[in-house]
Amino acid sequence: MKPQNASIYRYSIPFVRPVPVLGKSLDTRDGFVLALKSGDGLHTGFGEIAPLPGLHKESLPEALEQCKSLLLSSDLSYGGLSLEDAGKQLPESISPSVRAGFEMALLNLQSAASGALPSLPGAPEAARKLPLNALLFGDATSVISMAKDYFRNGYRTFKLKVQASDPGLAVKQVLALRSAFGGEISLRLDSNRSFDLEKACLFFNRIPADSIEYIEEPLADPFLIPEFFSRTGIRSALDESLWMSPGIWNGIARNCLGGVVLKPARLGSFATTVRLAREARDAGIAAVISAAFESGIALGFYAHLASVLSKNPDPCGLDTFRQLSRDILYKPLHAESGCLDTETAYRNSLNPDLSRLKLIEAWTL
Repeated sequence: MKPQNASIYRYSIPFVRPVPVLGKSLDTRDGFVLALKSGDGLHTGFGEIAPLPGLHKESLPEALEQCKSLLLSSDLSYGGLSLEDAGKQLPESISPSVRAGFEMALLNLQSAASGALPSLPGAPEAARKLPLNALLFGDATSVISMAKDYFRNGYRTFKLKVQASDPGLAVKQVLALRSAFGGEISLRLDSNRSFDLEKACLFFNRIPADSIEYIEEPLADPFLIPEFFSRTGIRSALDESLWMSPGIWNGIARNCLGGVVLKPARLGSFATTVRLAREARDAGIAAVISAAFESGIALGFYAHLASVLSKNPDPCGLDTFRQLSRDILYKPLHAESGCLDTETAYRNSLNPDLSRLKLIEAWTL
């Protein structure tokens, strides 16, 4: 089956407060929504295409031009697609955010038409409850206040942003969280590759290794992670190094890793995300599905993806919806006791409120 009509919409959503992303501070989240409609006009599949400044190489205008080119030149089809092969009809050269958005739209159109959720061959029964890790950033007082609010709402996994520009603050924050919650929470750190090895070892040796689950991207040179582990006993997680440092996944010992953070819209294909998640879990490493501050369209899809990767999914980085002042869904995501109901989140993600979007262009395919 082939989609017969396509539309592209734009959105711009203010953040609740400025959000730090790889050295930048962002006030709004901007992106596109691709809509593919079935030939009978009864079903529409939506996909989100939202390159994030500082994370993606492609800009919004560049992503839009790629979308137009693909819609005019590609022979798109759906029916029988899975999370492992939804991108088989797309050229290899397209940017990651565009590929992820097109795969998402095709799979969502297929689901809207069939009523069946996107499948993954060989997957276990989907998990209905997906635990989330809550994002913490700011000064020590703000971090403790935010953490207490999250804890009252059932969250038990937290991710704290730390920076080499103020490592003393990072130590103070971690020790304060340890004092406030003890072993009742799991704490993850994220430094976005901001430390050199010596400074990282100097400061993180002041933190008890058993007080954090891992530190995400601790070093500017990720190939030094094994030495960081040997000198601190703290495991690391890979995120941006997966695409910024070719060969890193197979280039360092697994025993020094505590997790891999998988952003489908930056990795590109869902097939790549699935492969890395499976390889990580086979090695006893947490596979953490994460978002790039996208809207509920992408977040609901990612929640479903995480649910079919494991019966007991690792806490995921999908709580970013709390950083947006509003969503574009009729029924926005809602966490209960720090978890998403994955099927509800996915089905609600299929139904955006188009009145909150601006139509850019439309085509008959």
